Amino acid sequence: MKHFIDVRYLVQQAKNILKSGSPTPVFGMSSLEKLALGLRESSQNSKTTTITKVGKDETLAFWQSDMIKVTKWFTYFDEFQLLPFQLRIQMIKGIWRVWSRLNRLATSMKARRQQICEDNMMMIDLKEESVVFHLSKTQIDLSWQSNYNVEQLKLFGYRYLDEKTELLIQEIINLEPSDVELSYMLCQLCFYYLGKRFQGVLQEIADRLLEVLSNNLHDYYMNQMGCSKYSGRIAGLMKINNQIQKGIYERRAKAELMKIFDVFFVEYSDPEMFVDA
Repeated sequence: MKHFIDVRYLVQQAKNILKSGSPTPVFGMSSLEKLALGLRESSQNSKTTTITKVGKDETLAFWQSDMIKVTKWFTYFDEFQLLPFQLRIQMIKGIWRVWSRLNRLATSMKARRQQICEDNMMMIDLKEESVVFHLSKTQIDLSWQSNYNVEQLKLFGYRYLDEKTELLIQEIINLEPSDVELSYMLCQLCFYYLGKRFQGVLQEIADRLLEVLSNNLHDYYMNQMGCSKYSGRIAGLMKINNQIQKGIYERRAKAELMKIFDVFFVEYSDPEMFVDA
């Protein structure tokens, strides 16, 4: 029997945020610089808690935080805010899980720089606090969505976290991207995914938005960083994004296999939000 999970509250929260717009109007910055500002303002928690178990309650808290953060962040993007309201909602619903993948890696990178967490640990920002957990030692409780435990699910190729999570965090640490570069990475990852998944009008919009940000990034390198030869830098950023994209497609193939065997018994009120989750 399927277990129904109502996620309409997540969509409603996103709608409320989009209607409110960015917290503070920002002038004199490019769209990419505004997104970088939004990225900094989204991670200002002073309290950090270490957790040893991730179950239903923790997962729902992660989802709520992800939806709020990605929606607030995109309100800093003027060109995005000019799109029709329903189109913006559709885009947020399509990319929120993809956005959170890279954002969690970046958050963990910053936490390690500040010595808030150690190697093989991940940090996730929630509304009131940040939580830290070990990548391999944390107890993962999936009993609320599957009759199989974590070890049994590995037989289907399932991993709660991507196997390359630690490697990707280390690569980001070595690259040391600025908030401007991270903002571009997040948008490139999301808009590329959006275009490939939905095609048509959404692909055209995604390409147009990314072109704006690509021009902003060029100006950033040339005028702020004084760097005219930045192709190697871009290649490093895209190498990380390409690995995340590859991981998404690999998980999709495994998800199809698990559907055949009815591995998970949860059903969401908006299934499209959890494609490639």
